[in-house]
Formats: sequence, C-alpha cells, structure tokens
Amino acid sequence: MPGLATRRALLAAGALCSASVLPAGAQEDPRARFAGLRLGANLERWFPIAADQRPRRLGRSWWEGLREAGFDHARLFVPRDAGNGEEVPRLFLAAVEDANAAGLPVLLGLADLYESSAPWGEAMLRGVAARARLFARATDPKRVALAPLNEPAFPSPAAWTPVRDRLLALVRAEAPRHVLLWGGHEWCSWRSLLPQSPPPDPLTIAEVHDYVGGDAASYARRFGEAAEWGRRHQTPVMVTELGGAMSHATDEAAWAEDLSRGLPELRRLGLAVALWAVTHGSHWRLQQGGGPLLRPRLAAAIRS
Repeated sequence: MPGLATRRALLAAGALCSASVLPAGAQEDPRARFAGLRLGANLERWFPIAADQRPRRLGRSWWEGLREAGFDHARLFVPRDAGNGEEVPRLFLAAVEDANAAGLPVLLGLADLYESSAPWGEAMLRGVAARARLFARATDPKRVALAPLNEPAFPSPAAWTPVRDRLLALVRAEAPRHVLLWGGHEWCSWRSLLPQSPPPDPLTIAEVHDYVGGDAASYARRFGEAAEWGRRHQTPVMVTELGGAMSHATDEAAWAEDLSRGLPELRRLGLAVALWAVTHGSHWRLQQGGGPLLRPRLAAAIRS
C-alpha cells in the first residue's frame, strides 16, 4: 500500500491539469517571468547557508553584490545530507528571502540527486513534500520557482518519466501556484531532454545542465535542438547549470573561452542560463574569495 506522501502525489496527478492550467487569455503565462531571465548564478550546495561547517547567513548586501556583478537570478538546492527536518530548509528560506529582497528571483531545488539505483523511500518523499509546503507558503510564486530535485540519474526516459511525474505531483500538491522545473533522465543533459515527453502538469519549465564546452557551432547545435524541443512542446527551456568542458573545471582561462563562445549563442536563442557556480570548492569557481566579485577572466567573458 502506498504511503501518505505517495497517495497525495497520486491524487494530485489526477487533479493538477485542472488546478494549474491557465484559462485562455486570462493572464500572462507565469513561466515567462523565469524563462525571460538572462544570466544567473548557481550557489553550490551548502554555500548559501554555511561555511566552515557552521550555519551562516550571507545577508541582503551579499545578494545585492551578486546582482551588481551582472546576475539577474540565482539557483540553489537543498543538499542530499540535509536530513528530513526543517532546520536546513529554513536556512535556505532565509537565503531565498534575502535574494528576493535584493531583487533576484530564485530557482530552488528541494533535494539534490535521485539515482535509479537508490529509490527514495517514504521518509524522503515526506521530507520533500514538507519542504514544498514550507516554501510554497513562505515565498512568492512570481519570484521563486521550485524543482523536486537537482538532478536525476536514470538509464532511460522510460525509467525516469513516471518517477518525474510522481515527484512533480508530490510538489504540486503542496505548491499549486509555483512554477516547477524538471530535467531529462541523464543528469538533466541536453541529450536526455530531446527524447523526453513533457509532463501533464502545464505549469513547468524544462531545465538543461551542460558541461560540454566546444566551439560556437557546437553550442548552437545542441542548444538549438533544446530550444526547438521547447517550441515543439510549448514548454519553456532554461539552461540552469552551465560550466564548460569537463577538462576546464579548474582552468579559468579555458573556461572563460568556453563561455565567450557559448553565451552569445544562448543569448541569440533566447535561453536563460545560470552559471555553475559560487562555491566553497575550486572546480567551476566563479567568485574571488567569499564575496560575489567574479574572477577577472570570467567577468570579461560574461561581459562579452
């Protein structure tokens, strides 16, 4: 017998089309507010809420500095070892509030990784539902979009799609007005989006994560295919994680070259992008020190 969280998700799956669909001509598509953004920054896992293994609050002025650095939105997600209580989600809520107060919309993942080899149990599903309920009640749907998770790792669309739809229904049951995000089965890659059908929930955006790099033609090809998928399925697409070639993770100059080739193509296609990442680590590190000031070569590539 399915548990409470699962039963609620199944009920929501049957009701979401009527609950979240917009009457024709009634109002602007809420997804356009997010899909129309330009350049965002990911804050890697614990960075928004902790340093040196201790909780901390970056504060509104830090987020204002991120905006002044050229970013118009932020993306963050609750790490996998956050537990099922409210302590960590409430720290993230404070970060979201500060970002919004600084004028930055937020894309928020309610969990990190879902692997097909490690299905989420009932406790995890209840925890995600509780996080959805917390953020749905405390945040503005015009300024915060939610995702059930950061990334899935599944062998195929057939294996991932029913899980994706159950997770979206689980969150929709708690957050009837928020835009929801989802990605393809292979770590939200561009490649795994193309064979994917959109969910029955009409208030969703498809997301793509990309660490491929390449020349301008390569960026134009793969993101052009993603944009065409969106047009065909009438579903906005956002590039919610962009690095460069995997071999450039610690090479600022090479990564900056990737961005200088890729970002103009994304702008030409009208795709919002969030760079990975403001981080405590050294891989794909956007910022200098602990502040939002960008590393010089990356800042130049973004301006170009």
